[in-house]
Amino acid sequence: MTPANVLVTKQHLSDLVRRIFVAAGFSDADAGIEADVLVWANLRGVESHGIFRVPRYVGAIRSGTLNPAPTLDVVREAGPTSIIEADRAAGPVAMTFAMDHAIAAARKHAIGFALVRNTTHTGPVGYYARAAARRGMIGIVTSASRPIMAYHGTRTPAVSTNPLAIAVPCAGGEPLVLDMATAAIAWGKLSQARQAGTPLPENVALDDEGHVTTDPARAFLPLPIAGAKGAGLSLMIECLVSLLCGAPLIAPALLGEPTTTGAWQHGLAIAVDIAAFIDPAEFADEAARLARAIRSEPRADGFDEILMPGERGDRVLAEREKGGIPVPADQWRELVEVARSLGIEASAG
Repeated sequence: MTPANVLVTKQHLSDLVRRIFVAAGFSDADAGIEADVLVWANLRGVESHGIFRVPRYVGAIRSGTLNPAPTLDVVREAGPTSIIEADRAAGPVAMTFAMDHAIAAARKHAIGFALVRNTTHTGPVGYYARAAARRGMIGIVTSASRPIMAYHGTRTPAVSTNPLAIAVPCAGGEPLVLDMATAAIAWGKLSQARQAGTPLPENVALDDEGHVTTDPARAFLPLPIAGAKGAGLSLMIECLVSLLCGAPLIAPALLGEPTTTGAWQHGLAIAVDIAAFIDPAEFADEAARLARAIRSEPRADGFDEILMPGERGDRVLAEREKGGIPVPADQWRELVEVARSLGIEASAG
């Protein structure tokens, strides 16, 4: 722990976040989901998608953007596919519901493909993909939102920063989990850098005049990862998610038209039943063998070890479950203030 951090146990932080959301109008069950997902992000070192979001979610509830008591409704279903109307539900609540629905469909049809329409910030998508892998399936999760990132060659918001996660079971350990975004820097990390005054890496953001900047105070717009590749992936996720659920987000925003639902985000949860293709144990063994084979390759200069997708976060989680979660002091103060505004007294523990 550094002087800039407050060290909080997983249980204490989870309980505080859960009580905040109950006080804000969530059911006990939904508040528990919200706490599990956000604290999980902090446990893995993904602070930009963790409790940093709590004051913002509470603000969205107060503004009417986020519905704390939604009715989640499967409005269309055909075989393994479904469209879920989320009623402006909190993203973690809607995406957990969607992945559970996709897993149930996969057990029946070998694959489950659940689109979520009209939700809010989906949080760390790796959480939901991992939920499928822990149940012996392949999990694929992504989400779409309004323009908040430059398209390759533009200097204004034109596409989303779409997160994408793929998780597979792996014998003898945690699932392999790719969890990435189409942006060179996440909006949450950009906000954190702005708060801390930390310089940005090169070529991750533009200022409001369309010039590349490393100054977090001037950064206006994230750039896509790998240029045209990240931009193209973002465009295709908009097609795969928003267009397919009948509620486009990008084109209406760019053309100044109202969206079909007024939504800010949509999501997609896919579950694939490995048993429909191959023995699950054999698959998990092969995933572990693949990881071992890659780890055994000669290391490039500057690398002490070769890590698999998700492994770094797994290590951070193990450390923080044992030793506590370091929360930046300014984030802790903000969390305490939100709690007190809802009649909850909070202290570190």
